Amino acid sequence: MVLAELLGGPGLDDLVVVAGPTDAVPLTGVRLETRADRLAHAPAGCLVVLATPLSGYRLDVAVRDLAAAGAAGLVLTAIPPDAPVPATVLELADRGRVAILHTDGDLAALILAVDRTVRGGAADALARVEAAAREVPPVAGDPERVALAASRALGVPVELRAPEPGEAGASARGPDGETWLSAPDRPGPSGRAVRAVLALGALAAAAGPADDVPVRSRGQLLAELLAVPEAQALRLGSRGRALGLPVDNWHLVLRVEPVALTGTDRYRLLESAGPLALRLLRSAGVVAWNAARVDEALILTRSQPVDPGRDGMRATLADAGRLLAALRERGPDADLRCGVGAAHRGVLGLRTSAREAHTALSRSAGGFGPVAAHDAAGLDRMLLDWYSSDAAREAVRELLAPVLALGPQRAVPLLRTLQAYLDHQGSPARAADELHLHRNAVTKRVRKVGELIGADLEDPQQRLAVQLACRAHLM
Repeated sequence: MVLAELLGGPGLDDLVVVAGPTDAVPLTGVRLETRADRLAHAPAGCLVVLATPLSGYRLDVAVRDLAAAGAAGLVLTAIPPDAPVPATVLELADRGRVAILHTDGDLAALILAVDRTVRGGAADALARVEAAAREVPPVAGDPERVALAASRALGVPVELRAPEPGEAGASARGPDGETWLSAPDRPGPSGRAVRAVLALGALAAAAGPADDVPVRSRGQLLAELLAVPEAQALRLGSRGRALGLPVDNWHLVLRVEPVALTGTDRYRLLESAGPLALRLLRSAGVVAWNAARVDEALILTRSQPVDPGRDGMRATLADAGRLLAALRERGPDADLRCGVGAAHRGVLGLRTSAREAHTALSRSAGGFGPVAAHDAAGLDRMLLDWYSSDAAREAVRELLAPVLALGPQRAVPLLRTLQAYLDHQGSPARAADELHLHRNAVTKRVRKVGELIGADLEDPQQRLAVQLACRAHLM
C-alpha cells in the first residue's frame, strides 16, 4: 500500500497533500513524533505525524532527514493549512520522494485510522464497509458518483464495467438496464469488504435517486390521463396537481417508437428510454418534462405556464433529434421515429397534443424524416377533430371494412399505397417514389383495394371519401 491508496479512506478525510509524491514509497506504519531532531531515525516507509511547529530552514532539514531515512511522508499539524510552502521544501520533497501532508483534525483518531488501514484485517474491512454505507446511498441513481464514493471508501479504483480476471464485480438491474461495478480483488477481510461494497454500490447505481418515486408516480398518472375516457381524465387532474404534474400548463407531446424492434428488445429499449430522456432534456427554467409508457411507445410531455409558440416547437424538435441520437447509441438497430404534437393547454389539451403526436408519427414513418411535427394549421388537424367522433369512426370502418378484414399486416400497406396514390393525383410514378416501390406494385395494390371496397376512384365524391378514410384510419 502507498499513501495515495490511504487518502480519503475511513477516518482520513482531513489529511491533505501539500507537496511531494504519494506513491513513491510503500507505506509500512505511522509514528507520532514531538521532536524534529528524531526524524532522521524514522523507520523506512513510515508516515511521521509531527506535533510540533516547524518552518524555515528547520523544515528543509526535516525533509532531508526523512528522505535519507526512506520515510513515506511527513504530516504537519501546527501550521495553518493555507500557509505558503517554501520553494525549497517543494523541491526537496520531490527530489527526496517524501510526501508532505497537513491535518487539523484529531491526531489520535488519525494515527489509529492510518495504523488500522496499514495493518488491514477485519477492523479495517469493517471500517471501509461502514464508510461506504454512509457515503454511497446519498448519491444513489448517479452511477459515476456511486463509483467515486465506493473508491474513496475502499481505497482502490472502482469502475463502471464488468470485472476482468483478477477483479471482483457486482451488478444490479434498474430502470436504465444492468449496471456493473468492478474493482481489484484482495485476499482475506479486505477482499470481503471489496465485494460487499461493490454489491451495495451496484444496487445504488442501478436504482433511481430518492426523488425518483414521485417521478415514477407522475409517469403512471400521465399514462392513465392519456388512456382513460375524457370525463375520468378531468377528474384525475387534481391527483396530477398533488403529484406536481403541471396539468394546467401548455403542453407539447412527443411520441417515440422503435419501429424495427419487437418483443423483449422493444421493451428493454423503452424501459431505459424514459429515465434517459428525462436526464437529457432536464431544464433549469420553467419548462417541465415528464415521461410515460403508453401503447408500446414512449410519451414525453414538455410543459410550461405560457404558450411556447413557434420558438417552443423549434426547441422541442431539436430536443427530439438529440433524444433519438442518444437512444440510437443504446439500440443501434432500432429504426426510431418521433412525432410531435402542437401546443395545447390543460388536461384535454395534453390529450389532444398526444393524439397529434401519434398522427405526426405516421408522417415520420412515411418518408418525412425521423422527427415530424403535427400540421397544426392543415388537413391533419381537421381530420383529427372529425375522426374523434364515433360517427366518423363508424363511417370509415364501414367504407374500408373489406380491406381491414385482411388484418393489419396486409391492410396497412394497401391503404398507405392508396393514400399516396390519391395524394399525388392518381400518379403511380410519384406514389412509387414516395413509398420506394415499383410503379407496377403501386398500380396492382390500388386496383386490389378498389376491387375490395367497390369504389369508383374516377368519381370525385367517392375518391374524396376514400382519401379521407385512408388518412383518418392511418392516423
